[in-house]
Amino acid sequence: MSQSLQQAVKGAQRLLRSAIHRFRPRHVVALFSGGHDSLVATHIASSTKQFRFALHINTGIGIPATRDFVLNTCARLLIPLREYRASDYRTPKGDPRPQRYADLVKERGFPGPAMHTKMYNRLKERPLRQMFRDLDRLPKDKVLLVTGVRSKESLRRLRHVEPLQMWEGTKVWVAPLWRFSKEHINEYVEREKLPRNLVVDLLHKSGECLCGAFAHPGEKEEIRFWFPEVARRLDLLEEEVRACGFEWGWGQRPPRRNRNARRANESILCASCIQDGTI
Repeated sequence: MSQSLQQAVKGAQRLLRSAIHRFRPRHVVALFSGGHDSLVATHIASSTKQFRFALHINTGIGIPATRDFVLNTCARLLIPLREYRASDYRTPKGDPRPQRYADLVKERGFPGPAMHTKMYNRLKERPLRQMFRDLDRLPKDKVLLVTGVRSKESLRRLRHVEPLQMWEGTKVWVAPLWRFSKEHINEYVEREKLPRNLVVDLLHKSGECLCGAFAHPGEKEEIRFWFPEVARRLDLLEEEVRACGFEWGWGQRPPRRNRNARRANESILCASCIQDGTI
């Protein structure tokens, strides 16, 4: 018998309390991509005493409606929000070093699965590291990162993600929705009267990152049907990339290259593009 929403919520709160008690983080930060899973995780995390803000990483190649949803939702729910843009990335010394998807694909062509690690590192991990550098904390102070990862999404995610993980000694990933089902997510959103992201309801993903490394056949045409201006932007970029000598387009597999292993935190941040469901 599946657990009730009430049991699932209590389990989520218990996991959060346990992580906070164990690691004593200085900050609790919720990663809010714009998907409904991350919406619920952010909403639950925001009730903890140590919660500081929701973090939205702007990859620069997402659907604008999702970013608008994140901004509007946090304003409506009075949840503090910080947005970090890959294009605004600064080195540890403070030197500007913008990370732009268009520059990356003009240099190497559109990514397939083997190039996903590079996309993740440039568009998500670097802004995340910059956020850590900007936090008011001592070097040994721990930070709890709350994600919307769920164990019932796909076997691919289960091979790389656990409900509680340590990263580099001070960054703790926690997935309070680990035991949630999709039905629990929808029921929680309805019960708490949370807004829904139209992008998720139409495309079944948050669309905050359209790097295309794990795009499924026909995905760009689905995007074109609902968000034609976004597809047109990809079309124009394809023309520029082909002019640089790369013959394959967005979402198409490039010639076979050496494959790189994904790290666990990459699977967490890129959940919405490597399996069903959204983070």
